[in-house]
Amino acid sequence: MRSHAPPRRAAPLMLAVVLSVAGALTLSGCAAGAGDDADDADGPVVLAAASAEPALERLAADPDVADGVSAMTPEYAGTSTLVSQIESGRSFDVVVSASRRHMTRLQDGGHVGDGPLPVATNRLVLAVPAENPGEIESFADFADRSAELTTAICAPQVPCGMLAETLSEELALDLHADTEETSVASVLSKVSLGEVDAGLVYRTDAAAASEDVRALEVPEHDGGTNQMWAGLSAAPTRPQAAEQLLGELASGGGRAAFEEAGFLPPPAAESDDGADS
Repeated sequence: MRSHAPPRRAAPLMLAVVLSVAGALTLSGCAAGAGDDADDADGPVVLAAASAEPALERLAADPDVADGVSAMTPEYAGTSTLVSQIESGRSFDVVVSASRRHMTRLQDGGHVGDGPLPVATNRLVLAVPAENPGEIESFADFADRSAELTTAICAPQVPCGMLAETLSEELALDLHADTEETSVASVLSKVSLGEVDAGLVYRTDAAAASEDVRALEVPEHDGGTNQMWAGLSAAPTRPQAAEQLLGELASGGGRAAFEEAGFLPPPAAESDDGADS
């Protein structure tokens, strides 16, 4: 009778499969380790007011800043939107707010550690489209005809909207806003595209969009400016890089980056009364 013993090739085949799987797991483990190292080498996650974008781009491009600063990962939005995201659990390393009031709120909520600092000052201007369909020649001209012109401003909960409200009250101006936006960038977009006759934006944003808009100076008035504030997360994921960035923002290089973007220098922190201005 013939023997029907099982072939002896099965064991080597099984061993090859095991070795193959083990090798794949080893490679996978190495890749995961490399990814962790790469994460550690990344720059800080920065949640910043939209108006800070030109300054932070300049700072990141400065060849003299530390690698951790130049590798920052910035995300821009209206300050009130950023505050809501952080209060909802959004992870970050550094936050740059367009007002002290919002920074204080984050501090009081335990989201930002001690020592936030002012890094720059901004003010509103009246922006009109380059083609100027409303034929607005000055802020006084705008004030006289504001009821017949279409106007975009920031929503009241946004720092640039708070400034617009202050301006309206102190200059007894009926802004007659046709749209309220969640960030100054959105207001500027409406103006640049000619969707409105005018909009109140920061001088820095108008300067960055100089080909698309024309900026008209707003009369001096109390509370006509606000401060940009930077703060370190209470639980940063990249503490060393975050501290490097905060230090850079307070240094001469950081101040220069903001001033080159059109910001005014910040007053001393102790002289600020805590209002959004």
